[in-house]
Amino acid sequence: MVFLATVEAKRILLTIGQFGVQHADFTETKKSFVATLYKLLSQSADRLDHLQDENLDGSQRAGPPTSTTFVAYWLHSSAYEAWKNSEPVKAFWASLPDDAGVWREVMTVPQSRFTHQSDQDQPSGFGAVVGLTQSSDEGYWGVNRHRLSMTPDEFTAPDDTFVSDYVTTAKAHPDPSKKVIEIPSTYGGKIRLGRVRIANPPDNLAFFRDGQRLPGLPPAELATWREKLSPLVRSWIDHLNTERNKRGVLSITTHIGRRRDPLPPIPSEEFDPAAELGHEDGADGSLPETNQLGYFLDLAHFELAGRSFKDHVTLVKSILQLYGPGGAHGTGGKLFAFAELAIVKGKDLDAEYIGCKEGTGLMLLADLSDN
Repeated sequence: MVFLATVEAKRILLTIGQFGVQHADFTETKKSFVATLYKLLSQSADRLDHLQDENLDGSQRAGPPTSTTFVAYWLHSSAYEAWKNSEPVKAFWASLPDDAGVWREVMTVPQSRFTHQSDQDQPSGFGAVVGLTQSSDEGYWGVNRHRLSMTPDEFTAPDDTFVSDYVTTAKAHPDPSKKVIEIPSTYGGKIRLGRVRIANPPDNLAFFRDGQRLPGLPPAELATWREKLSPLVRSWIDHLNTERNKRGVLSITTHIGRRRDPLPPIPSEEFDPAAELGHEDGADGSLPETNQLGYFLDLAHFELAGRSFKDHVTLVKSILQLYGPGGAHGTGGKLFAFAELAIVKGKDLDAEYIGCKEGTGLMLLADLSDN
């Protein structure tokens, strides 16, 4: 059983924005960027989540976080546009120096190209904006396509298959009609000074956000997570990261979420942009909230990666067995997980990077040719 976020109105264009600050050294200037972004976003967004980066494999990282990311949601894209064009926001963005390490990726999508699911009736992401409805639509490959088809609107053609015009070099030969892109598995960490805009993004990028909350799990359930599920999750994320070109993964990052709900107002002495989240934040030694965010070339790459990687298939089966009818945690299980998926048309993506590291988010797409 799952809970789905739904909007009753059919003609909805919602906005999801990622806003990031990179800070190898958390200087007063970097703190100011984080605090200003937080203040500006909190004055407009319907939901604002504060994340700090973590190792991709989930292991302990030495030292403080090296980036801060805000994920913001607006139920109506018109509210985002008004915020974006307000004088304080324009002044902040125009004032950023060439080495700022500040970026944004903003997506405007209709219901017909967005899904949110939670396995508990708890607010998270977009589900905290509109609320959740109980559903039994789960447990099979292709569920995302089915859910998208259940929310038709004027913004998406009924026969749209959400396929990219691009294919990676790892799969270029089967379809020579496709444009080819090569996705590096690693980047050198060099900072690209100045402003980089994504002028010609391809259609049908698949943005995903997954999250898990662990504090408060009963001892037996926490042991199940650590022994049976967590190793599979780590293997899955590591696979996507190391096989980006094979799987069409343009970007993938992992984070720890600051679990303050609601978030404190800004300005406020409660907010310290430099505060490091402890890796083990729960009294039971569990992480507060883990998040994975990223982009695939399209929905087909997203689906194929999930179906074809053995540990991910095992992970899905294990969760269904453990939390399904008759499972060890089928009744009263406390593990909370949520997942979001958005299919983004090129015209609906607004992305800019100012003094960011090579490989940040979708920066790779800035170098695509029009040919």
